[in-house]
Amino acid sequence: MITKVNSERQVEELLDNEGQLRLRTPLNIFIGGQILDRGVTISNLIGFFYGRRPRVYQQDTVLQHSRMFGFRPIEDLAVTRFYTEPQIYDAMRRMHESDVALRDAIERNPEQPVVFIQRDDSGRVIPCSPNKILVSNTTTLRPFKRILPVGFQTDYATRVRPIVDSIDQTIARLHPSADFQVPFQVPLEVGIDMLNSIEQTLVMAHDEGYDFDWDAARAVLNHLTNSVTGQGNQRNIWLLVRRDRNLSRRVATGSHAVFSDAPDTTRTEGVVAQQFATDRPMLMLIRQNGLEDRGWRGTPFYWPVIVAQQNTRTAIFAHETTP
Repeated sequence: MITKVNSERQVEELLDNEGQLRLRTPLNIFIGGQILDRGVTISNLIGFFYGRRPRVYQQDTVLQHSRMFGFRPIEDLAVTRFYTEPQIYDAMRRMHESDVALRDAIERNPEQPVVFIQRDDSGRVIPCSPNKILVSNTTTLRPFKRILPVGFQTDYATRVRPIVDSIDQTIARLHPSADFQVPFQVPLEVGIDMLNSIEQTLVMAHDEGYDFDWDAARAVLNHLTNSVTGQGNQRNIWLLVRRDRNLSRRVATGSHAVFSDAPDTTRTEGVVAQQFATDRPMLMLIRQNGLEDRGWRGTPFYWPVIVAQQNTRTAIFAHETTP
């Protein structure tokens, strides 16, 4: 039975003796807006289609709507499904990461403050007030946090190949031995230049709700490097290069395919990061072959992954703030 829930009067007519929407058949589908957001309880609810996308995601409002994730028997989790679009999912994921990081930081050391920072117009990273944070548009920085673009296609080969060739030459000049089993240090400016070049080769799938803040990624790498203490305060980062990779653009998960999101692996590159990225951040450059039968446009490209160092303080980095 499909029931449209659109008015307070209609809701009252649909409620049972316990104030919940009456389940008239074994399978019930309720369709509605704000009333379903906040106003009623539905027993045995296991499927959610959520499409509310405001201009600004206020965390308290989104969490109110997220009562759909509320108490239920743990056995029901195996059959519970939540359907939404990438932008909404990303906003909720950022809120979750921020909340978890704050709780962990307080549990570890209640006296140590969490740093709230933002990027100003000149590209510097400066402190900001927590009450100015738009949590849906933040990146939570914590040890070994990965930052990478997901949900993109490469540009066409005529534009990508010269840029990739230039990056190849730069890497060869910086590391003539061509032994890339272990990372090597390069100046921060080199890493920033490489990110600038790679940005020109990747086209985000905006029509499917995917985006990546390249300015914020560069600012985060700059912040992580500036937080390095000792060792002469050299503004160096670790650079890890991997070649000849053939990751598919999309991977199957159940009945549908999603964009690949792990050009690096925890068993290989992850182990290297934990071994070397203790006091300095790491930039991984994963050179994909970009084969057409893997969903790409038949040209090699670099997939960048920024990894925060182990010895970094928990910080909430705001891409945008309220006035």
